[in-house]
Amino acid sequence: MKEKLKRITMEFVTSPIILILYWILCYELTDLCMYGRYNNNIYIFIICLVFLIFMAIFYIIRINRNKERKLKLLNSKSWKCISLIIIFTMTLFYGVKIYKSATNYGGKLAWVIKRVKSEKNVDFNKDNIYKYGVKGIFEDINKKYKLPGKLYISNDFSIKFEKGGTITYFETFIYGKDKNGKEKTYLIYYDKNKSKDIKLILNGVVNSDYSNDKLLDPLFETVELISIKDTVSNWNENEFALLYKGKVNWESYRNGIVLINKKGEEIPLNLFGDKLVGYPVSIYVPEKEEITPVRYNLLTDSYWFEYLDTDEEDLSNEIQQEWNVIEGSSSTKDEFYLYDGIRYKLNVEDKAAGSFFYSLYKTKDNGNNWFAINENPFDGAVGEAYGIYFIDENIGFIGVSRNGGCEGELYRTEDGGKSFSKVEFEEKSVTLDNGTSIMPFDYPGIPYEKDGKLYVNIEQGADGDYNGNSSLIYSSNDKGRNWKCIE
Repeated sequence: MKEKLKRITMEFVTSPIILILYWILCYELTDLCMYGRYNNNIYIFIICLVFLIFMAIFYIIRINRNKERKLKLLNSKSWKCISLIIIFTMTLFYGVKIYKSATNYGGKLAWVIKRVKSEKNVDFNKDNIYKYGVKGIFEDINKKYKLPGKLYISNDFSIKFEKGGTITYFETFIYGKDKNGKEKTYLIYYDKNKSKDIKLILNGVVNSDYSNDKLLDPLFETVELISIKDTVSNWNENEFALLYKGKVNWESYRNGIVLINKKGEEIPLNLFGDKLVGYPVSIYVPEKEEITPVRYNLLTDSYWFEYLDTDEEDLSNEIQQEWNVIEGSSSTKDEFYLYDGIRYKLNVEDKAAGSFFYSLYKTKDNGNNWFAINENPFDGAVGEAYGIYFIDENIGFIGVSRNGGCEGELYRTEDGGKSFSKVEFEEKSVTLDNGTSIMPFDYPGIPYEKDGKLYVNIEQGADGDYNGNSSLIYSSNDKGRNWKCIE
């Protein structure tokens, strides 16, 4: 049996016809991998492959009948060696070319491999925007692929839907960081006429500047508070669209703008001055410019609202409370978004003589439910909180100012906010021209992370005037347990 198999193999690989077919096969396969000209190459490739199989069967039958080749040259050792060298050379030569076509985007095959690795399909079940809003899209994706909690859009987010609310098309490019700080990108595309699934392309190239102007959370919160169905009911059309571009500065433009508070109630536009900045969600009729879009702008105390940089004189704190923009005396500087819907907030529990008493709250579902984790985070001390920052669910910082902002204190937790201890910094004294020594740097800011280290600016507070109100920078290599002045 082994002798027959050896004889079949040798007669097959030493056949001139087989060598020619093998060369054509390698050439067409390489051309297909390099340039992807499917219609030009695939038919020749298949014909050669079929013919090779036919020839293999032919040689098996002939050997079984004990028939010998008529040409003695083909049975010689020299021809067998030459045939094997030819096959090896062709395999090596075209194998290298195919390998190059599959790597470093050297050919069509590399793009096919990339598409297979990065292009995924997701079942789209929550396809009614009236019922599930925009979040339904991401909830379906999250079932199969875990998305970062904090997402940004690269350009814009466009959705088309029918009169009954069924989504027919959407496209956007989003990105964010997972719990390990690794960047994730997603090109999301859906066309009802082409597929019933959402197409997801992972790990694309994006200009990920993580600008707060492109946060996706304002879109989710706004859509949850408005009735898209009621909005489009005023238009006698069959197709509608939603557009979100992130932060927009409207200046004095007011056409179609609707301001709403965190209860979904409309707020009068005349409360604002000449400028209006927001994260608008536009509902409109495609290709009908004569129909004015409705542009919803949510005013709220969510963490992202601080990035609007609005003039507080345009909308006073009293008016914001009256129109349910904020609750009590809370402010966005007292709230921090970590990831995956986890947020922390300092709530004002009492106020006396310009000072505040705080409690620390946490949510794991993006603000739907809050629970207290520390009813006295500053250990009985009073003042005004000026910031909150968490590295993870264990280590975080809160800052409080005293004496009208003349001095401040920074507190650190290692148990997720259940307890805090005051952060101690090495004090730096300076000598004035008259020989007096002072320690002006007494107002630590909120730490920030850069290149794996924590940094904090120690400023002079509201009463500081030394050297142009200069500050010091401290760094920490152990997540804020110890600090060293670096400049």
